[in-house]
Formats: sequence, structure tokens, C-alpha cells
Amino acid sequence: MKSKFLFCAIALFGAYSASAQYSTQVTSYLEIYDVESREHKVIKEFPFLIEAPNWTPDGEWLVVNRGGKIYKIAADGSTDLIEINTGSINQCNNDHVISADGKWLSISSNEPNAKSYSSYVYILPFEGGEPRRITPEGPSYLHGISPDGKNVAYCAFRGPDSEQDVYVMPIKGGKEVRLTDAPGLDDGPEYSMDGKHIWFNSVRTGRMQVWRMDKNGKHQTQMTFDEDMNSWFPHISPDGEKVVYIAYHDYEIDPGDHLANLNVQLRMIPAEGGEPEVLTELFGGQGTINVNSWSPDSKQFAYVSYRLTEEMTAPKKEMGVQLYSLRTLIGTPELFAQNHKYVLNRLVQMGYTFVEPASYEGGKFSGLSPKEFRNVINSAGLEISSSHTTRPLTRAELASGDYSEALSWWEECIAAHKEAGITRLIMSYANKIDNEAGLKVMAEYLNAIGEKCNAAGIRFGYHNHSVELERIGKTTMLDYLITNTDPKKVFYELDVYWTVMAGVSPVEYMQKYAGRFEMIHIKDKYEIGQSGMVGFEPIFRNFRKAGVQAFVVEMEYASTPNILKGLRESALYLRNAEYVK
Repeated sequence: MKSKFLFCAIALFGAYSASAQYSTQVTSYLEIYDVESREHKVIKEFPFLIEAPNWTPDGEWLVVNRGGKIYKIAADGSTDLIEINTGSINQCNNDHVISADGKWLSISSNEPNAKSYSSYVYILPFEGGEPRRITPEGPSYLHGISPDGKNVAYCAFRGPDSEQDVYVMPIKGGKEVRLTDAPGLDDGPEYSMDGKHIWFNSVRTGRMQVWRMDKNGKHQTQMTFDEDMNSWFPHISPDGEKVVYIAYHDYEIDPGDHLANLNVQLRMIPAEGGEPEVLTELFGGQGTINVNSWSPDSKQFAYVSYRLTEEMTAPKKEMGVQLYSLRTLIGTPELFAQNHKYVLNRLVQMGYTFVEPASYEGGKFSGLSPKEFRNVINSAGLEISSSHTTRPLTRAELASGDYSEALSWWEECIAAHKEAGITRLIMSYANKIDNEAGLKVMAEYLNAIGEKCNAAGIRFGYHNHSVELERIGKTTMLDYLITNTDPKKVFYELDVYWTVMAGVSPVEYMQKYAGRFEMIHIKDKYEIGQSGMVGFEPIFRNFRKAGVQAFVVEMEYASTPNILKGLRESALYLRNAEYVK
């Protein structure tokens, strides 16, 4: 069922099915999750949008919607999609349910030939036929049929303010009964197989959570208490023991929305309540698991994950990403352990081919030993181009010229990077230096680190911010360091965004110091290419001429809190830019 905002948008633009994507091309993956082995597999891939699988009570079929119509497919994926005849009702959305005896299919759909979208609930024989409308009013979004086959449960928009609540009514027709009246959206009502409860999701506490109530609406009880997720569409297993639901990160979506093409989790709780278990993370959302998709034996459930077609078909290019961009997702050892598999997999899907970590600390990377970290990155299908870390000189060290303690720190750091097989080690920042004496010490310091790196078979580099381009007499910190360090010992990684922010042309520096910038940080205010501040085309036109060997995308912030979406858009911008070779 759609959020109020999306419903209004649909009404404005005419009659469309309530499906996940309206204009975005996707590839859909119909997947099965085994709750005993905790493994999942793709049983069928489709070069178009399908949504919301049901599992038939006999275990033979999965039912999905596509393009306003309903289809079935063998539960093992061995058949093609087989259309179920729904007569004149051909604007079905992703809210469809099979009766417990397998004889009936209930659907939500717009009225035929309607000029505006207003979903109603219908019922028809599972093998097909002309549907009979059940709900007298719309919008009504189906989510459940009682186990005895007598009632349907649905979310309805009613009243002058389009209040969104859970309703039930007899399948044979009659008066609809409102079961919830809390402020905000109540959605996704689904009967337990014993008929005693209705599970639903509600935003009444400020965040979308899973709730349960008696079938008559009494004893409405909150069942999830997720603090950083919005929990939608609880599906109770046939044995009544477990509930699977989809959870959206709260930084990606408003509590009352369930949109497509987002990074979501499938979670599970015991039916009597308890801590949620994250089963899998995926790219999906609307359409993934809108309706109950448990197998009859309660051992498996079906869902749909997605890939954007443009993400799969854009030209492939050698392109890195600075993992500091993802600090909110993998920026601590705990977060890395929790999220790295999904995050790294998404980076590969976006088209990134290598990474530049910034997580070295005390001989480890993201809490892992050097070899463990390398294996994790490589197992995801990524290489490590370089690594950011730093040990700036203190004021006292700059004044005295004694940086022996700092070099000892670098020796341990270099040993860890060598063990990890990282061939470029980059000093990510240094404190501002505003006098030539300090600059002289800093240049000597960089040369000394570079010499130690060379002995270990590692290239040493320095990464600039805008402070290095501030005037210090007749020079700048960056100009002085480039001029007074040995090219055999020190290379530079030009951050084009910070260079522009300092009022300097990146191309000018690339030409002035050709051969010194082995790497470049491709960066913008938010997503790459959106601000108009950075001239990326001339930068890439001068790329090879300036001796640049690789570029790394870095995003400190996205235009929304969804950094993965920002990195995806940045990757697509660069992959589709003809001047990026």
C-alpha cells in the first residue's frame, strides 16, 4: 500500500499500478530464504519489475504482480511467469493474498478505465475469472484474509483527512469495521493462521514499528522497538512461531513511507516478541515483501531484490572509492563487522573496482588484522589501491625538528600495510604550517617516511585539503612540499574539491607539477557533478598527460543522508561520462 504522499502523487498523474518503480528500469531477482540454514538463493531473474511474492498453500507456486497483472511461477523457478486471468481488472498493485484453502485470490486494484487511482479490494477464483469487488470505498489496500476465508483485512484511507487505518469486512459483502484509530498510518494488516490476531505496522510512536492486536482490534501491542529502523509489513509464519518483516534505515526514509530502490533489511522476531535478527540486507523496498510469502511448512519465505538496469549496463571503468565516505555504515570496527558484506557488495554493483580505506589504527584495519582485512576486501571483488592514515607533527616537533617518535609510529604502520599487501600509503592530512622553518621540517619528515616506505616496497603519498593552498609569503604549503620532497620518495594525491574550495584550478596544478600527482580524489560538494563547482571534464582530459594513474571518489556528505544512494549516483555519472576513460 502506498503512503499518503505517494497516493496523492499517483492521483495527480493518472491511473498507475501501486508498484515499486514507475519509470526506473530494474532487474528483479526472485529469491528464497531458508530460515533453518540462514541461506538464500535466486531462483529466477527477470529483466523487468516483478513484486510481492505469495506462496500457495500447496507449496507449488509463487504469485507475483507485474505491470498491473497477476502471475504465478513454479516455486522452484522452473517455469516462466504464467498469467492468472483477472478479467477486466488489470491495474493490480502489489497487495494480493491467497486464501488458506488455496481456492481464492484476493487482489487490490484500480477500477478499470478510472481516471484517477483509487485502489479497491477484489476476489476471484485462484485459477482466474472476473473479480468481484469487496470494498465499497477506496483507497483500500488488501493485506490479509482470515484463515476461515470469511473476512479481509486492509488499510483504508477514509474521512475528510484521509486517515489511514486498519479495517476488516466480510468477503461476501457488508459493513467495513475500523479496528485502529491512532494518529498516523496503520498498515499491512495480516491474520495469524489461528485467526486470533492481526499483525500490522504503525507509526503512532513516531517511528514505524510492528504491532499485534486481537482480531477484533483489542489489545493493540507493540512488538518491535527498533531504534534506528522503520519496520514494515510483518508476516506471520503458518506455524505461528516467527514473524519476518522489512526494515528501512531511518536516515533513508520518513517513517510513513516505504519506497523502492533503497538499502533495506529483512528481519525476524519470535511471534511472542523478542530481539530482531537481521536475516539479510538487500537493495529493494517497495515490492520486496509487501505480502505474506511464507512457504506452507514455515521453513522458507520468498522475496524480491532489485538492481537498477542503468547500474548494470553503464560502461565499466577502473574507479575507486574512499571508504571514509561510508563512515556512518562501516566507520568503526563494530559497524564494519555488522555491515561490510552488504556495503562492499553494493559498491561492486555500483561499478567501483577498488577501495581506499581510512581505518588503520594500532596495527589493524577496521578492527581486523592486515591479512583478514585484505581477504574481506578481496572476497567482495574489490582491490585495495591505497590507504589513508596520518601522524601529524606537533608544534613541538616542528619547532625542534625532532620527529623520531613520529617515525617510530610510521614504522609500525608501514609494517601493517605491507602485511596487508597495500602498495600505496597516503598521509591524509597535516596541521597547518605558516612559516618556512616549519615547512622545511615537514618536507624532511615526508621524505623520511617515504624512504621507510620505499624500503618496504610501498609508495608514500600526501593528500591535500584547502589549507595547504593558503598563501605563506610567496608560496603555499602544497607548493613548498612538492618542490622540496623527492619524487622517488613522495607522491601527491590531489583532492580536486578542496583545491577548488581554495580558489585554485586543479588542472593548473596538474599541469604545473606533472608526474607528481599519481592519484586524484574526485570529489564534489555532494554527489559528483551536481554542484557545478568543479570542472570534471578538463580534469579528466588532462588525466594521463599529468601522469595520474588512478582516481578515487570521495563523498563527505550526500544531498540526503543516504550516502549509498549518493555513491551510486556519483558512480553512474562517472561511468556515463565519455571523457572518463
